[in-house]
Amino acid sequence: MVFRRKREEEVRRLINEHAAKVEEALRTTLETVSTYLKRDIDKAKKLAYQTHLCESEADKKRREVIQHLYEGAFLPIYRGGLIKFAETLDKVADHAESGCDFLLCQRPEIPEEYKEKILKMTKDSVACFEPLKEAVSNLFEDFSVLREKTKEVNELESKVDTDEWKITHEIFTSTLPLASKMHLKELVWHICEISDVCQDAADCLESLVVQKSF
Repeated sequence: MVFRRKREEEVRRLINEHAAKVEEALRTTLETVSTYLKRDIDKAKKLAYQTHLCESEADKKRREVIQHLYEGAFLPIYRGGLIKFAETLDKVADHAESGCDFLLCQRPEIPEEYKEKILKMTKDSVACFEPLKEAVSNLFEDFSVLREKTKEVNELESKVDTDEWKITHEIFTSTLPLASKMHLKELVWHICEISDVCQDAADCLESLVVQKSF
């Protein structure tokens, strides 16, 4: 029992470290977008590389979490849910990295009238992670706080969804060439996918709460 408890404490520690690395990847992604919009490509490339490094570190933490679970941490009823959560949390960093790759590899032209909206959407999408991280820190500790924070993630993600619809409609009813419209739409998708996956991770946490209640 003591041995299992130590393993569980180690998993909790690793999950929090995993979340911190994902958060770091999101922070550098936001900086990448902001810098790209100012057309400082050299600095944006360096920031995008930092996102790549953070994503690699996050992936390493995910593998450590899963290895500890395979070795017997937590009861079997929780392991599948925890593995799914770790994998979904890691996808947040994956999408942050892919968004940076899209910007620096494809170099979309962003008209001046869309720059502020793109930056705000990025900030709002990344902001979904803040309550998710708080929910993670309360995993198997305070489920009332966890549920409150997952609800907050859902509310923020819904707002991003609404803004995504609005800007997509604005793009496709503009006079931009179709190729430019499609390029901007893909950029918007990459940005908003961050909030979507944050919501998926929050859903995984809520499933764990349901399992714990039985």
